[in-house]
Amino acid sequence: MAEVQQNSGGNGKKGAQKKMQIRVDFTPMVDMNMLLITFFMLCTTMIKSQTLTIALPSNEKVENQENMSQASADDAVTIIIDAKRKKGSNEVDSVNGQVVNEVYYYFGKPGGDAGMFGAGGTVLSENNNIQKSEFLTDEVNGGVHTPRGIRQIIQQRNHDVLVEINNIKKKYADGGFGSLETKADREKAQAAYDEAASEIRKNENLKKPVVIIKSTPQASFGSLVEILDEMQINSISKYQIDNMTRADSVMILDFQSRNQQ
Repeated sequence: MAEVQQNSGGNGKKGAQKKMQIRVDFTPMVDMNMLLITFFMLCTTMIKSQTLTIALPSNEKVENQENMSQASADDAVTIIIDAKRKKGSNEVDSVNGQVVNEVYYYFGKPGGDAGMFGAGGTVLSENNNIQKSEFLTDEVNGGVHTPRGIRQIIQQRNHDVLVEINNIKKKYADGGFGSLETKADREKAQAAYDEAASEIRKNENLKKPVVIIKSTPQASFGSLVEILDEMQINSISKYQIDNMTRADSVMILDFQSRNQQ
């Protein structure tokens, strides 16, 4: 409430100027502010934080701990993330401030069954089975995206699983998991799809790769995140992040020296 008070200035002279004092009571505004704050708190949608989810192994007891991180040579695919170096230097190359990513990969053991090292620790270049690939690229032809680079390698090794995943994707689009008309129907169909996709990834009768991801000290963190995203995109059920070994480093240096990198 606002009120006006008159003040004669302390003298009673006739014709003296009267002074007005205005007093505004802000007490009702406190209640209004509390109501507005409560309204916005209840009606505002909180922004969910965008984080990277990484599936970690369980803490269940394993009898043979030495074989926990081992995979068969036929299934193992090792991906090594690196950064391009400037010619004739070990300095990292960049374009517009962005590190130029490079990626290497090999199947099975480093150097194959014979290994990379001979008598006295000599390097056996003829056994070097590492290969270089483009990072993550697609070839677009007539609106059709054809995967290239390391994405193509991953999809080739996980072909059996991806065929089954594509089949249930088509089934989902055709309404095979239920109607897609309302939001509730879509959520129910999505849950059924996710369960079917999970069963495919767990199917031991399908040939699946075990991807081992490594990175050199020069590789960017963003490139590692992109490779981890590829594991989800391409339905890789078994993958892990591991440390570089001496054999890995030797194979990269040997490959670069022979190809004048």
